Amino acid sequence: MKVGVIGVGYWGKKHVDEYFQLGHDVAVSDLSDENLQFCKLNYNAKPVKDYHDILNDNEIKTISICTPNSTHHKIALESLNAGKNILLEKPLATNLKDADEIVKLANEKNLVLIVGHIFRFNNAIKKIKELIHNKNLGRIYTVNISWTNLEPIFPDRDILFDLGVHPIDILDNIFERMPKDIICTGEGFRQKNVEFAIINYHLVDSFGGKDVFVNIELSWLNPIRNRKMIIVGSEKTALVDCVLQKIQLINNHSGVLEDVIITPNNTIRDELNFFLDVSQNKRHITSPIPNGEVARRIVGIIEESHLFLTQNNNKN
Repeated sequence: MKVGVIGVGYWGKKHVDEYFQLGHDVAVSDLSDENLQFCKLNYNAKPVKDYHDILNDNEIKTISICTPNSTHHKIALESLNAGKNILLEKPLATNLKDADEIVKLANEKNLVLIVGHIFRFNNAIKKIKELIHNKNLGRIYTVNISWTNLEPIFPDRDILFDLGVHPIDILDNIFERMPKDIICTGEGFRQKNVEFAIINYHLVDSFGGKDVFVNIELSWLNPIRNRKMIIVGSEKTALVDCVLQKIQLINNHSGVLEDVIITPNNTIRDELNFFLDVSQNKRHITSPIPNGEVARRIVGIIEESHLFLTQNNNKN
């Protein structure tokens, strides 16, 4: 099968690698000659400078879009108008208006739109969702997520729409409820754009009817790379490493620590396999798979967080 990848930087190369390992022919487009040459030498990919060459190739029905966030809206609309099924890396867009346009066009064209909320394919996230729904932790009190790593200065983006998508989406997937009372504070220390932020909100716990308090820490300043979540319940507390796909449960009463058995999976390969399958068979995609409606919801939550942060910073 012939597939296209538009944007083959750090993450786009991962798409190319997986498509290649799955035995597909890949056409790639990027502004960097170095990136194009890398994909040609390592994956026998067909390189083109202008992504419209991929859009105009009638043999290519499915493409991954792995370009900068600010380009997602334009390239997604062009791809859908060219009749392509698309896997658009997160975020769907950088505002709700653009997100709605993409979702609307995909529906009108009856084309597949999947957004790269990759942790929905993660076996550890699937397992902790199962444990919570089965009330193994009891009533959920709080969730604390630390999503940090050191990054260079980014002149064209801030941390909410970049790093914040994954933890917010993980909670949306697990609890299947919209947040309320969103509070967001943050600051840029080395740059104008926000590079450290704290997001707080409440989720309605559908199992006990009580609110769950959420705290999310996002940082491009902290050199310690964290992708971890602590979920405190009335009976047990879960320690989740979202990347290593490990879960430990602590009995709140006895203090006994228990490792949950999980078989880690290749999340990006499972994501791309699913994308290719639904593209070929046009199966209807519903939650928890990150379709357009799911991704649009996440954009709305981030936009509301961003608005609170901006208004709060303007007052100071």
